[in-house]
This record gives sequence, structure tokens and C-alpha cells, in this order.
Amino acid sequence: MKKVLLTICMTSLIGCTAKPLEHGASKVRVMNSAPENCEFLGEVDGSQGNWLTADFTSDRDIIIGARNEMKNQANALGANTVVIKKTVDNSNAGIDGYKSGSQASISSTKGTYSSTLIGEAFLCGK
Repeated sequence: MKKVLLTICMTSLIGCTAKPLEHGASKVRVMNSAPENCEFLGEVDGSQGNWLTADFTSDRDIIIGARNEMKNQANALGANTVVIKKTVDNSNAGIDGYKSGSQASISSTKGTYSSTLIGEAFLCGK
């Protein structure tokens, strides 16, 4: 029983921080427009968060975690630049759980509960 409780607690804590940057990914630049004289290497994406972990993760960590995952993918391709093509930040206006008749509904009270970034990875400045 103690092992099960410890596993649940540790799993819950994972949702509390941004996904980490892998070795070398900190050198990947994130930009809003396509750079000149760069080689396109592929499409990358990153996401973090869901309505279950939102109450335990700051809005900033949700957004940074998505960015970090995207930079990790770009780094794995050998890219040093990512151009953001689309962002999707899902948020909630603070709807609480409620019951109506025989049906119940539960919703996170958190602002941003997930973030997804889609981008294009480039190798620039060869």
C-alpha cells in the first residue's frame, strides 16, 4: 500500500514542472518569421498540460514545457532554429465541478491547462 501511495504522489509531482530541455537544445533559437539562408530540416511540435494536471502546474511551466519539447525535437534533427507556425493554448475561465440532476460535470479551475506549439526546424549559419 505504501508503494502505491508513493507512486501516486511521485506521478502527481511530474505534472508540476515544465518538461526539461535536453542536452544541446538550449542553443535552439525560437523565432516568429522564417530566417534567410537556412536549410529546412522538418516539422516539430511540443505540448504540455491537460485539465487533470493544470491545477498543479503554473501557466508559465505549461507554456515553457511545450517550448522545451519543441526545442528538444529540433535539436534531435540537428536544427539550431525553430520558426513557430501555430500555437494553441487551451484555457478555462474557471468553471468548477457541479451536479445537475443525475449528471455531474467536473472542470479545472485553472487558467491555461495545455499548450501546443507547431513549428519548422532549420539549420542556419552553416
